[in-house]
Amino acid sequence: MNVGAFGEREVALIADELSNAVELTLNPTVAQEARKQAYTACESFKDNSPWCAQAGLLLASGAHYSPVVKHFGLQLMEHTVKYRWTHISQAEKLFIKENAMKLLYMGGWETGHLNDALARVIVEMIKREWPQQWSTLLAELSDACSRGHLHTQIVLHVFLRLVEDVATLQTLEQHQRRKDIYQALTSNMAEIFSFFMRLIELHVQEFREKTAAGDYAAAASNGRVVQVVLLTLTGFVEWVSTNHVVTNNGRLLEILCILLSDDAFQLPAAECLLQIVNRKGSTKERKPLMILFSENAISYIHRAALQSISVIDEPHYLFLKKLSQVLAGLAQQLTSLWNCATSTESWLPLLLESTLLLTAHPSLTLAHAANCVWLAFLKHEQISKLPHVLAVVPRWLQAAAPKILKVTYPSSRVNGVNDAVSYACMDYDSEQEFAIFFNRFKAEILDSFRYCMIAAPLVTWSYVEQWTHTALDKVDSCPPQLDVTHPLHVEWEALAQVLDVVLSRLLQAEPRPNVAEGLRLLQRCVASEPRAPLILSLLLSFISALFVFLSCAYSQLAGPGVGSAGAELLPRVLDKIFAALLYEGTPPEDRTSRNVKNVRRHAAGLLVKLSSKYPLLLLPVFGRLHELCQTALARSDLSALESVTLQEALLLVSNHFCCYERQSALVAQVLGDCRARWAALSPHLQSAAGLARLVGLDAPPDDDDLERTQARRTLLHALTLTLGVVKRTQVPADPDKASRGGFSAGVTPSGNPVWRNPCGAHVLPLFPAALSLARALHELHAPAAAALRHPAHARALQPPPAERRNLLGLRDDAPPALAPAPHDRMQNLLHTLHENVCGLVGAAAASLGRELFSVPELAAALAAALLAAPERLPDHWLRRVLRSALRPLLLHCPPAHYADVALPLVRHLAPVMLVHLNDRWEYVTSLYESGKLEEEGGSESQEVLEDMLVRHLTREHLDLLKVSLVEGGVSTEPSTDMDDETPPTNPGRAPEQVSELGAIILADPVAGPAVLHTILRALTWNDSTSSLRACALALPALRAALGAGEAGGAALGAGEAAGALAAVLHALRLHGQHEANQAALLALAVQAYEALRPRFPSVAGVLRAIPDVDAHDLQRLDEKLAAHSAKPAKIDKSKRDLFKKITSRLIGRNVGQLFKKEVFILDLPTMHAPKDKPRSALDAAEGAGLEKLFNANAPT
Repeated sequence: MNVGAFGEREVALIADELSNAVELTLNPTVAQEARKQAYTACESFKDNSPWCAQAGLLLASGAHYSPVVKHFGLQLMEHTVKYRWTHISQAEKLFIKENAMKLLYMGGWETGHLNDALARVIVEMIKREWPQQWSTLLAELSDACSRGHLHTQIVLHVFLRLVEDVATLQTLEQHQRRKDIYQALTSNMAEIFSFFMRLIELHVQEFREKTAAGDYAAAASNGRVVQVVLLTLTGFVEWVSTNHVVTNNGRLLEILCILLSDDAFQLPAAECLLQIVNRKGSTKERKPLMILFSENAISYIHRAALQSISVIDEPHYLFLKKLSQVLAGLAQQLTSLWNCATSTESWLPLLLESTLLLTAHPSLTLAHAANCVWLAFLKHEQISKLPHVLAVVPRWLQAAAPKILKVTYPSSRVNGVNDAVSYACMDYDSEQEFAIFFNRFKAEILDSFRYCMIAAPLVTWSYVEQWTHTALDKVDSCPPQLDVTHPLHVEWEALAQVLDVVLSRLLQAEPRPNVAEGLRLLQRCVASEPRAPLILSLLLSFISALFVFLSCAYSQLAGPGVGSAGAELLPRVLDKIFAALLYEGTPPEDRTSRNVKNVRRHAAGLLVKLSSKYPLLLLPVFGRLHELCQTALARSDLSALESVTLQEALLLVSNHFCCYERQSALVAQVLGDCRARWAALSPHLQSAAGLARLVGLDAPPDDDDLERTQARRTLLHALTLTLGVVKRTQVPADPDKASRGGFSAGVTPSGNPVWRNPCGAHVLPLFPAALSLARALHELHAPAAAALRHPAHARALQPPPAERRNLLGLRDDAPPALAPAPHDRMQNLLHTLHENVCGLVGAAAASLGRELFSVPELAAALAAALLAAPERLPDHWLRRVLRSALRPLLLHCPPAHYADVALPLVRHLAPVMLVHLNDRWEYVTSLYESGKLEEEGGSESQEVLEDMLVRHLTREHLDLLKVSLVEGGVSTEPSTDMDDETPPTNPGRAPEQVSELGAIILADPVAGPAVLHTILRALTWNDSTSSLRACALALPALRAALGAGEAGGAALGAGEAAGALAAVLHALRLHGQHEANQAALLALAVQAYEALRPRFPSVAGVLRAIPDVDAHDLQRLDEKLAAHSAKPAKIDKSKRDLFKKITSRLIGRNVGQLFKKEVFILDLPTMHAPKDKPRSALDAAEGAGLEKLFNANAPT
């Protein structure tokens, strides 16, 4: 600074004032207004005063100033360099540089954060001057290191902050300067690493010598230097060439492994090693790291683990957590570079022993990291078969199995106890956080059991079998009443999960465990009689997992006598399941208690699972199964859900009759008097008033009203049974079997077979009544229908608690033991009815196919029932209509019925949804503007719920439009798999053209504009997920709309074209802060502009309206588009980059970037990198000298 013009005395006065202001801002006894004024004065001086650097230097170097004031002085110097470097004179730059280096040579301060602040000042100058204009930097830093330990620490901080800005964090945004500094660092990396190595070796040696001599203060100084070197190395090793990491025969890695056993340095050494073993990149780049897989290195790691596990305190526990991550990283490297491994017998046992130590540790966090090692090894085809690995499997099973037992997070902190609970308190701050971790951890442990069954099936099954026998031995001591925290329940719950995952791989196991032993274990489960309903339910889970042995028993490989044993055991298994289905409970719990109900529902669900998974096994005993079902159905106390589930199991097995007549007869038997019940209910379903009277919505809750209770049961049973029949009755997947079984109903015009579903003739007559129910349910939402509801049922149409928790992302804990109140039951009934009736329509579309779509006036009937007035439905009901009913309808609609079913439905729905969603988003926007969604403690408020509902509804509607435009007509015949109605449609890439149905819809004068406008509006709604989904549909929809205009359909005008491009730019403004959205929107913008510009020249005006846009860039963009007009579908990177430059002022940024002060760094003269050596003599500048080859004077 110009000291002559402004004397030192004046600067000293300014410094004193600043010092007082800084002290004032941190003085809690001063009034807030005074602190605010002092803070404003400091910031104003920093931004506006030309004497920042001088005052800052005086504050930093003044001995009488406090550390806080010194730090502010260094901040002033950094601010000058960072924001004013391009504006100050060369003399002022030299003043800052020289004085900063003087502070470095003086050794800084004992306070660590001041040294770091000084390092940042030097780094900011390096980013602007080195290497081109500060060639002596490395020499100056080296000179500073020779002056003392504090000097060395500051230099190391300089290196660390520099590589953070340039390489690891890349906060230096100027590309050329980052490239220059990166190149300079790389060219000097050998010297830098040599410098680090010398520092570590020197100071570790001095630390140990001084510690041995009792000079602990001096040793601590050396120790701090080592710790800072390790911290700095951590910033380097994750990006430099691995050749530097392993130079000198891996001396650095050896030192790091040795330091793992030193309490003073083990944590930073482990952190540095972790960055090395987590390196990504090509195999060639990572191959040198295999030097870590040696007996010496692994033995150091093993010794460190042993030492730290024997000490129970927090520092050693933190180190163990880091070391467990190092082992996980080593496992990932080893599995990917296994072909490069050598001498495995010398180090692999030690690696496995170290991992076993961590697995057996009480901390679940350590066991989780150690499990990553086991999972990587067990998944690896070669490693999993190694004798050393197989030898430790029994010990791993012993250590890992107890980890699956559920750990309950305590209500109060536990201290002084070395168990899983105390470590859970140490690692996790809340029950919810721990629950999320534990669920993930348990899933990964179970995954390891699954792969262990493939790697060592006999050992794994032997352990699980013995565990199961031990658990069954405890049945007699089981109390009649217990809760989910009882040790027996905790053990059985874990064992049930292990049995399930282990036996899911039984058929892939080689050698396969003894089937006879498995049958004996299943037989023992069947013979067990636990008294507690919770244990009985888990026993059913055991039977479910062990049932696979019955399937194996019929195999020719099972051995003599096993098949007959299986045939004898199967009826007993069925008897056991049906006994659980009729379970009455033990006092004080009767059949109305939740736990007893869960046993019965579990039994019914198990029958469906077995019928779906092993239908051919149950087919020979279908008569017995049918008889048991009929006996159970004859009981009047069986609930509607239980009875329907039973009949679904029968239908699943009957699908393998492969005989239309037999299956149709069974469907008729299953439905029974269902048609008569629908006929009796039908008069009550013609209006909302009739439905309200039928179910008791117009009266106070009364459990003693037997007539309405029976009516509710009849209605729910009829609907659920109809849905179950439609979902479970299927046409054989094999066309030959279907043809021979009588399922053929002709062929399509294109020659494809048409199949008839055995339930079609029985179910279709029931559809009018079901659609009447849907219409009556929707009419309940009409304003006039509010009077039909009794005040006690005021919340009946609102989202049930479970759906509300799901929408708000709250944990859905175990349901309460108390039975729901009558008004809650009414709420659940109405939502179940609506969910089932929508599901019935969707299931029928997938299962019945042409039988349904050929029904006359189907579209009108569906529209009248489901879409009479969608705008008055609450969002959670409307969402269900879109997802469960309309989406499957459009997905499975045959091409022959596009015009008479699909198009009318979309024509009816699209305009209404466009208006409705617009209104809802305006409401949500008003909530944000009013601040209601940001109020503290409002995360469960009605406003937040409505916000989430609008987002989900928008996404569901966009999914429906996706099905309509690009996925329609995927399945033209009845589906044979009802479990997954969504076929994979290349999710990784956005479609380029619409489907046949999409073209029909977009050509329609009503549906086309509404669908296109919905997609374009969805781009700009305040939901990044919806915008991204709309982005994938916008381009094919625009192209189809343009094509429809040429073909005489709904024409796209110049105004609509400009509006489409403006919508994309608006979306960039709103969602450009998200990387995925920005990339998709830029690609869409380029392609949309490319498609629209030739036909509508006026769209260029949209880009010209961007503030401060460069007209030359617009011209270049038009030229590029004209040059590549032959390939409009291809996204040229140069066009996208140019478009990004044009729209850069529009693209949205996150809040953290909005008010960021811009940093400008000027590029320095280009560095001239040495040219590569010529590959051959022919490439050399002097040539190969071939003309002299035959010179007479040439030497021979």
